[in-house]
Amino acid sequence: MKKILMTVLAATVAVASFAQDAKVSKATVKEIEKAGTYEAARAMYTEKQDMLTPEDKGKACDALYKMVKKEADPSLAIIGEGKVDGVNYKLIMAAINTAAECEKLGSKNAKAAVAEIFPFRPVLINAANSSDNDNEKLEYSLCYTNTAQAGDANLGLANYFAGYAYYQTKDYTNAAKYARQALTDERVKDMAEQVCKVALEQNCKTHADSVQLVKELKELNLDKYFNQICVILQDLGQDAEVVSLVEEALTKNPNNKIAYFTRGTLENEKKEYDKAAADFKKATEIDPAFVHAWFNLGVACSQKGFDLNEKYTDKTGRIAADKKAEVEVCLKEAITYYEKVRELDPNHETISNWPMQLRMLYNAVGEKAKADEISKMLGDL
Repeated sequence: MKKILMTVLAATVAVASFAQDAKVSKATVKEIEKAGTYEAARAMYTEKQDMLTPEDKGKACDALYKMVKKEADPSLAIIGEGKVDGVNYKLIMAAINTAAECEKLGSKNAKAAVAEIFPFRPVLINAANSSDNDNEKLEYSLCYTNTAQAGDANLGLANYFAGYAYYQTKDYTNAAKYARQALTDERVKDMAEQVCKVALEQNCKTHADSVQLVKELKELNLDKYFNQICVILQDLGQDAEVVSLVEEALTKNPNNKIAYFTRGTLENEKKEYDKAAADFKKATEIDPAFVHAWFNLGVACSQKGFDLNEKYTDKTGRIAADKKAEVEVCLKEAITYYEKVRELDPNHETISNWPMQLRMLYNAVGEKAKADEISKMLGDL
């Protein structure tokens, strides 16, 4: 009997406690409703929302919306006149966020609040675009994206501004995420692609990151970032993958100079100099102003010549006349390509070391006067 009595007593205490909580919840709502400003009411709600029952949270949010809407009305009136001076975008953003909060809680006035304030959401795009403060730009754009519905015409713009702001604040993961979501909007596609690309690069720290970067760049724009993708794959030691991409690119476009250049680079590293030279020559035929291809053509021929010289020179340092002539053919051919680089890049701004390479070759074939001329150009004589 005593045990049953104690159980009943405990239940009574629990009911009394719940009743007290409900009383506190209702009192808190009234307190929020009587706050003088939206700012004060919002602070109170943030502090005491855990005291509120689900139903009273909805009532509190309705009260918050009513207050913020009243404070935002002057700005909404200015916008209605087609003006922007004097508009308080932060109040409008607060009203939109609060209406969305009411909708989430299923409050009594949620539908009316959403219908009333959501048509003003596009002004957040203007606010994000015009703000010089990256945190503000982020707040405006995220408010828009978080309250968007399927088919929203300006969602791409908002995503771009969010991605850009995230990048500026060095949150590269979210920068890439939001910029990628903006790629479907032709108005910002190019800019969004650039933000996405540089954000992905900034996040590249490990081998796994590099592998992921290749995947992302392929999806982003394989043709545009073909060279960069191949360079990364080469650094990863995935030469077979590079060759496969090159062949795929040349099948798609036989005049892809970068594909020939890339394959030539791989071949040169393997000391397949004739194959490399053939690919570099093809690249220069496609683009006669392709300075790097002319330079690499010179590299392939000079390396072939120096390798042959080492091969043919005996232990006493002697080399047969016919073999020496074969070496000189390679070196003199390399000189013609470096001279082409000189023509295209006279101030060695594109390729800084071509003068040293050319001087070395002139010395190697015994043309000291021409080597000295380059030394004078460089200020070494």
